[in-house]
This record gives sequence, structure tokens and C-alpha cells, in this order.
Amino acid sequence: MTEQPGTPMPRDGGWHAYTDHARRLSALMHDERARADQQAAATRDGQAAVDQATQRLAAQRQHLVALAATLRLAEPHVGVVAPSPVPDPQEALRRAAAAADAADTAAAHAHRRAAQPPLLPGVTPLARNALVYTAAATLATFVSLLMFAVSPDADFGRIPWHLVPWSLCGLPALAFFAGYLTISLVGQPRIGGGGTRSARAGGVICFVGMPILWFIFIAATRG
Repeated sequence: MTEQPGTPMPRDGGWHAYTDHARRLSALMHDERARADQQAAATRDGQAAVDQATQRLAAQRQHLVALAATLRLAEPHVGVVAPSPVPDPQEALRRAAAAADAADTAAAHAHRRAAQPPLLPGVTPLARNALVYTAAATLATFVSLLMFAVSPDADFGRIPWHLVPWSLCGLPALAFFAGYLTISLVGQPRIGGGGTRSARAGGVICFVGMPILWFIFIAATRG
């Protein structure tokens, strides 16, 4: 190799310093590229998480609107979302996901509640309806016995025949319709199937059970 005139040759110490600085610069550039790649990957992951959360919130909003319409409730109002006070984006996304999970849980709970009638939600439809008709028939029977007790004919030991149509037909009909109306108002689920009014069972309880109780009462009082 021919030396160029006027070009000083670096000494050994200067050359080692030069190569050392070159290695450090190369390591710094490698670290910066790795950091830049990590930041780019974190940005892509964050954007994907934001897109996923946005899609989930949109689907959740549609579900809540449909659920409110099914339950015959006012449409939920979703206002402008305020900026998150959490500076860490990952923590903000975690909190948003937790809030969305809580909203899904609440919606599922409301759906389960709506699938059950307000009155006696833990029993079967037949048992619920039988209890309602029985309660109405019991109340009507008490009214019938009270009418007999306060009738002037009872003081003379006579049967108040003018009350017999009420006891055998009128009050059982009122008991039946009272039970039917109660079941229709508070004994039916808002959504889903499974609702029944058990009119046949109500007819047996009111139009058969009440006259039997009436005849038992007459036999007991006349005996």
C-alpha cells in the first residue's frame, strides 16, 4: 500500500480508540433500532386493542338497545365518553375491558331476570298459577262465608238461598278472573317462552274447589 503524502498514520492507541467508539456507536444504533421496533410493535398492539375495544363497545351498545326494546324499557342513552384520567394506555385498556365485562355481566343478569316472572320466580309455572288461583279462591271463600255469617237468615237457622248463586257461581267466577288477571300481569316472563295461565287448573280450583268448600260449610253448620 502506497502512503499518501501529507496523510498521518494513526498511532496504535488512536486506532483502538477509534474502533472502540465505532463498536459503541454500532451497539447504540442496534439498541435504538430494537427500541424503535418494540415501540412500533407496542403501537400496533395498542391500536389493535383499541380497535377491538371499539368494536366490542359498538356491539354491546346494539345489544343493550335491543335488550331495552325487548324489556319494553327506555332506550339507554350513551353520552360522550370523557377522556381517561389514567396516563398509561395499557392500564386504561385494562380498565375499559373490565368495565365492558361488568356491563356484559349486568346485561346477562337482567336477561335472566326478565326470563323469570316477577311473581314467585323460583317455582314452576303450574305451581305458581295453582298458588295464585288457590289464594284467590280462598279469599272468595272467606267472603262467601262472611256473607252467610252476616245474613239475617242465619240468625233463624235458615239457609240464605239468595246467596247461593253468588257462592256457587258469582264468587268462583270473580276468583277465577282475579287469579287470571294476576297471572297475566305479574306471572308472565317479559322475554322468552314458558308463560302459561293454566286456565283449566284455575277453573277446577275455583269452580269445583269453592263449591265443595261451600257444601262442607253448609253441612257443618246444619249438622
